[in-house]
Amino acid sequence: MNMSKFALFAGLFLAPVLYFSPSLLQSQDAPEDEPEKDWLEFYYENPTPEQFVTRMKDWSGDGTLDNEHARPALIAFISQLIRQNEPELQGWYENLSGLTPGQLQVMHTAMLFSRTAEADRIMREVFGKFYDEQKQETQKILEMPLDEASTMDLLWGFFYATGAESAIRRIVIAFRFKDAPDNPPGVDIPEGFVPMYKELPEFAGNALVANGERHPRVVEILSEMLEKDESLMKVEKEGVYDVLSVLDPKKYPPVDREKKAA
Repeated sequence: MNMSKFALFAGLFLAPVLYFSPSLLQSQDAPEDEPEKDWLEFYYENPTPEQFVTRMKDWSGDGTLDNEHARPALIAFISQLIRQNEPELQGWYENLSGLTPGQLQVMHTAMLFSRTAEADRIMREVFGKFYDEQKQETQKILEMPLDEASTMDLLWGFFYATGAESAIRRIVIAFRFKDAPDNPPGVDIPEGFVPMYKELPEFAGNALVANGERHPRVVEILSEMLEKDESLMKVEKEGVYDVLSVLDPKKYPPVDREKKAA
């Protein structure tokens, strides 16, 4: 297949994204009072990989796969389904051959991030040596810099597929940026410009609250992290506590940190 290397993957970092809101992955046709849990968002609670191809075709039809803001979370989610169901990948890929080239980019990028032998085999057949070059340049989802566009959304997609503590722990690291300098030495910051890393603590806190309100698993992870994770820095502990104080104020009474520091 003769395809430009720039068309291989989903343009994950080419467009600005919103830090993930669960509503981005819900079909526009779904009623607001839909009682059934969203399949993707709560997948880790009841894995049903046999629905994957059907769901992908649905997302193809309703525009979800073409939604640039939804793509990062979708890609991470699909990558983990591939890891969990590697023997099914060849069949999935064949059944999704009718997707548009742009929609197949989502699948290809997920295959890249899955870091599985079967994905490697298929992608080498399709793209040749360029795939290995791209793979070498691509970081693992849990190791990507938090101040890069799309990383937070990738982490949430990872969590929806796995329910893994590791994804939440990575998000919590964003609280470390609370103490980061506005003007780092040796960096020319334009007047009035707020570096992305300075916004990360607020983004992370808001995302953890929004998802914690929908996912008891998030609250469970944060609570256990606060009580048992000795690797947490002071600023991370404060961030986790503040999130929990919103989600469960009786157990975690809100703290006025500015007043306490005065």
